[in-house]
Parts: sequence; C-alpha cells; structure tokens
Amino acid sequence: MTDIYLLIASGTDQSDAYVLGWFDDRNKAREAAEQKEWEAYRASLKAEHPWSSQKPLAPDKTEYRRYWIKTVSKFEHVSVPRSLAVH
Repeated sequence: MTDIYLLIASGTDQSDAYVLGWFDDRNKAREAAEQKEWEAYRASLKAEHPWSSQKPLAPDKTEYRRYWIKTVSKFEHVSVPRSLAVH
C-alpha cells in the first residue's frame, strides 16, 4: 500500500478545504464522497432558499462536487545520520 485517499470537503468561506478522513481503498473513498454529496443535496432540498426559486441540482446532474478525493503517496521513514559537530 503506497497511497492513501483523503476525503476533502469544500468550505463555504473563501474556498477553504477540510480533510474529513482518509481511506486505504480508493473505491471506499469514492463511495464515502458520493454518499456525503447526496446527504448534502438532500439537506439543501429541505432548507429554504428565499433568494432562488429553483431547486438545487442533483449530484448526478452537475460536475461540481462539495466532496472529493485527493490521493496522497505514502513515504517510508528514513533515518537521518547524526552529525558529530555541534551547531
């Protein structure tokens, strides 16, 4: 296993991004992101939006994602030789 997959949520303020968790399996990470996407969609349907008369688009109808996966490569621990010199 050389990669981990971060589940990231886009924030509402100034394009902030938040790491919600990590997965060892890419498929599980995608499923979690998709589940979160649909939960957010259902919550937005229940919320009142006085500024718009249109319903929000379903996640399968748009390319925008509130939740996405970022792949990060793991690296092995490397020991660093110590210097005998005092700095």
